[in-house]
Amino acid sequence: MKFALTLLHHESIVTVMLHSCYKYVSLSALAFAALATPALASTSGCDLSDGLSLEPLAYAQEADACFEGLNGVDYDTRLERQIQDATNATRAAAGESHLEYQVSLVQAARIHAMDMAVRHYAAHEDLEGRDHLDRVRTFDRAILIGASGANIVVVDSAMDADAIMAALRKDPANAANMTREAFTDSAVGIARANGKTYVVQLFARVDGRLETPLPLVISGTENIRATFADNRLQPVGWRLTTASGDTVARGLGTRMTDPLKSGEQAYLTLDVAYRASEYALRGPLVIGR
Repeated sequence: MKFALTLLHHESIVTVMLHSCYKYVSLSALAFAALATPALASTSGCDLSDGLSLEPLAYAQEADACFEGLNGVDYDTRLERQIQDATNATRAAAGESHLEYQVSLVQAARIHAMDMAVRHYAAHEDLEGRDHLDRVRTFDRAILIGASGANIVVVDSAMDADAIMAALRKDPANAANMTREAFTDSAVGIARANGKTYVVQLFARVDGRLETPLPLVISGTENIRATFADNRLQPVGWRLTTASGDTVARGLGTRMTDPLKSGEQAYLTLDVAYRASEYALRGPLVIGR
């Protein structure tokens, strides 16, 4: 028996002072009555029973191990691409541009789908409080994101790409994300376990990239010169902010020199100007050596 349950359905614009970051997130679930399912054994060093580490280096290592395999959980790259292609077909029919496939979005989507499958929940944040953008900023060392969005659906494992697309599009917020003009990149992550398919679809507007990818652990002077998708964007400055939003370092120019204490974690944000407005472009997570 199938039934629909909307767990979260909202569209929000988050503004911090003059800097705007847009997030569009929606979550729906079908065939979601019973998540009390058996525990899943680990393989290749992957253990999601208590989640991924809060320490970023360990988090990245544990995620890599999980991508190599987890007993009882399968991911389906063919189905992921089918949903990606179907989304682009939907956009084309609506007169919107093609979404580029982004590897770091796949990584962030897939590890979250696997975590939900193992720990039996459905949410945009994991049980430790990390959201989609946190995951992307851990995996990707160069991307600069101006807007992001996400769709989540949990369905019966027998459902194919067409049925999953129909399930996603039943939620108006999901459907709106698929055709949102602001987005330039997308990816889908899928995990199958205990007769269910966990689907995480991520979207982003990639406004630029760092010319030199930042290492996760930084020391000395780091180059943060960026190339922007729109040459009308003008750099204003850079900030390093904690997960709670506190600014721990800021500056001008294209270099950072010893901005963090040893072990201190922060996210790079580049502030840019376009005409009379300023915008925040979200960059990688970094740790002081």
